[in-house]
Amino acid sequence: MRPSQLQELRDKGLISHDQHTHLHAVLTKKIFSVFYELRTILYLGVLLFTTGIGILIYKNIGEIGHLLSIIGLFALTVGCFVYAFRFAHPYSDRRIKPPTPFYDYIVLLGCLLFISVISYVQLQYSLLDNGMGITTLITALFFFYAAYRFDHIVVLSLAITALASFWSIAISPQKWYSGDFITESNHHNTAIIFGAAIGIWSYILDRKEIKEHFTFTYMNFASLVFLAGALSGMFIDEHIYLLYLLILYLGCGATILFAHKKKSFLFLLYAFVFGYIGTTYLLSDVFLYETGLWFFYLLISCGTFIYFIIRFKNYFKRAE
Repeated sequence: MRPSQLQELRDKGLISHDQHTHLHAVLTKKIFSVFYELRTILYLGVLLFTTGIGILIYKNIGEIGHLLSIIGLFALTVGCFVYAFRFAHPYSDRRIKPPTPFYDYIVLLGCLLFISVISYVQLQYSLLDNGMGITTLITALFFFYAAYRFDHIVVLSLAITALASFWSIAISPQKWYSGDFITESNHHNTAIIFGAAIGIWSYILDRKEIKEHFTFTYMNFASLVFLAGALSGMFIDEHIYLLYLLILYLGCGATILFAHKKKSFLFLLYAFVFGYIGTTYLLSDVFLYETGLWFFYLLISCGTFIYFIIRFKNYFKRAE
């Protein structure tokens, strides 16, 4: 809306003078929101706080003592969750507004400190050597409970990550950069099953209208893990790579359907990139190297990708 249109509404009596003054200030950017900037600063504050505690304990461990450090971390963790339960709204399947401005950050801090306590006990006293997998599963279940009880999407991400770790699945930029995920990992089949299971579970919860705003996070993990597992299978089990290519195409199709449903360009990009890599591998194996068409294929595919970005980047907008 332009200021002239806003003035026209004021002249017709459709908005009051106070409303016109406020909206005009917003349109002319005299007033603007810093909501996301503040959220980013607060989340960084939580991460820096937990990192600072770790550095402080590491540098002064001789003076503080291991047992005292663990007790201190445990006390902080308990304090965060006491605060969380004290001010928590009753559970609801719908989105819940945080009861206080800092509520979400204190819940996140408590969960990160919980991980710190568990890790500290494991590294220092080796009490969990024989049950590390069970401990990881318990941590994941606890984070799922906290995510749903306190309606916290970031904690849900921690829960899914912990559950993936329980099944020995690890996907990170370092893994992709070093090639470990493709060349050394033997868990691509597990990744496919895990991604499909998370996706199906997310679909069921979404149909039952249980925490529908969690669906995007679930599907983000499910798509990446499933597609990465299928793509890795093509490179690892080369003698049956066509089977993994079919699985990859099925995952891309499901991702495209979700992209259309939620109007999300991100998921469409996932499907395009993974599908492109899989198709390129197929074509290179079938005829590209033998016929010398590799250069032309790169030109055409790059042009198609540019067209894809221009055509769909403004069409798809994530539905909030």
